[in-house]
Amino acid sequence: QIANELFPKGFSVAGTEAAIMALKELADKAGALQAKVLKTSGGFHTPLMKPAQDKLSQALDEMLPKMKPPKTAVYMNTTAMPVKPGTSPTQIVGLMKKQLTNAVLWEPSVRAMIKAGVTEFYEVGPMKQIKAMMKRI
Repeated sequence: QIANELFPKGFSVAGTEAAIMALKELADKAGALQAKVLKTSGGFHTPLMKPAQDKLSQALDEMLPKMKPPKTAVYMNTTAMPVKPGTSPTQIVGLMKKQLTNAVLWEPSVRAMIKAGVTEFYEVGPMKQIKAMMKRI
């Protein structure tokens, strides 16, 4: 299953080891530009994360009474759409719960931000992954 929509023609997938190996073989035979198996500790952003989603849901529900509505638009990678200032934390928590078992819509999220007039993006941390992806969008 597609786990991340990163940039045009750039995706990451997740699944069982057998499914990933079968997909890599198919991609190689089909002439994919690149098909690399990455070592991870789980099938992130797929239904394989349902057990973790249940635990996250419980933790988020416990935190919900302390949460306040956002003061600015926040783009959710589950939908590639913003939640507006003042949106109910209950609605946001619902979207956060879905993130573990649904694909990250990175490219569509960035395109939506650009369409809305966002012109500056900042990457915090030692890696340069976001910068590399942004060059391709």
